[in-house]
Amino acid sequence: MFEQQINELENMELFDDYTILKGSIPVLFSAPHTMYQLRDDGTTKLKEPYTKAIALYLNKYCNTYAIVKNNDTGIDSNRDNYDQYNVEMRRLIKENNIKLVIDLHGASKDREFDVEFGTLNNLSADFSTIKELEEAFTENGISIINHNNPFKGGAITQGIYSLDDVDVIQIEINGKYRDYNNIKELEKLIQSLKNFVKQYNEYINR
Repeated sequence: MFEQQINELENMELFDDYTILKGSIPVLFSAPHTMYQLRDDGTTKLKEPYTKAIALYLNKYCNTYAIVKNNDTGIDSNRDNYDQYNVEMRRLIKENNIKLVIDLHGASKDREFDVEFGTLNNLSADFSTIKELEEAFTENGISIINHNNPFKGGAITQGIYSLDDVDVIQIEINGKYRDYNNIKELEKLIQSLKNFVKQYNEYINR
């Protein structure tokens, strides 16, 4: 059941440059690297599989917000926080009083971590939020968690950090949790995020 759901979302055709989906829980999942991108030097930046599906899944089944970049616009949205993706994201945050942004990225299977949190050296998110997210992963056996080494947070994190009353965490997800041939690991990752969203929403509504 989960495998069918997640693969349908990953393979869903989205034609606009950006897809914005609203929810009722003030958490926004961002997926800016879902496509192949041509770099200025002529090389190609690979897409980051399942980051799109994770954002769409959490919108559909947890009622969080989502923003997904679908096409190569010639600008890497995690290197230029004034591109249209970032402009639309900040508008979405302000208009809907979003409290937390989780910016999803894919890391190589060769990385020596399961996930890494980039928080501009612990500046961009409240300590209790970071700790709660870490615990949600470790409870599902995702226990090798780096902080700000080597990824401290890119242009998306930096741009949102400049806003008032919103936290942001960049999450780098090891490829072994985004593997078509090992969906059980991806399911563990998503279950961790679902648990976190539930706990976070209960906390902010106390």
